[in-house]
Amino acid sequence: MTVKDFVKWIYPASCRMGEISPVFVTAQAALESGWGKSAIGKYNLFGITKGSSWTGPVILVETFEYFSTPDVKFKAPECVLSVTKLSNKRYKYRVKRFFRDYQSLEQCLSDHMAILKKPGYADAWPYKDNPDKFVEKIQDCVGSRYATAPDYISTMKKLFRMIEKEVGV
Repeated sequence: MTVKDFVKWIYPASCRMGEISPVFVTAQAALESGWGKSAIGKYNLFGITKGSSWTGPVILVETFEYFSTPDVKFKAPECVLSVTKLSNKRYKYRVKRFFRDYQSLEQCLSDHMAILKKPGYADAWPYKDNPDKFVEKIQDCVGSRYATAPDYISTMKKLFRMIEKEVGV
């Protein structure tokens, strides 16, 4: 799928959700899924793990995560495959984790929205129409932190510019 095709697919659906900037949602889906190339199943564009409340279908996937300690454990069959020390408090893990296997794009977008509506992201909501500010707030030290990648904010801002150009915003 090309960048243009991906934006044509996700951006209108993000607009229909209507709660967070569709530029933000499209960029996050692009980053998390490599413009749709590495989506988990057909529709898990955000890399949403199973979690404790999900009762739908799942897929066991090898991926990378970042943690501040070298001894994170998972319940089998999820597991740690390797740990690489990046700094004193930064470790890159290669892991196998369960991810949600959505049956539609709308189901994925709805679940993604539910995650961002959790109380830990409340400080970001006043900026829901401003992708730059929103991404800064979901990554700051107030409440929950959305992503573990160290360059998440700068990467997302580059994607915002690409998507804005594509949709003419």
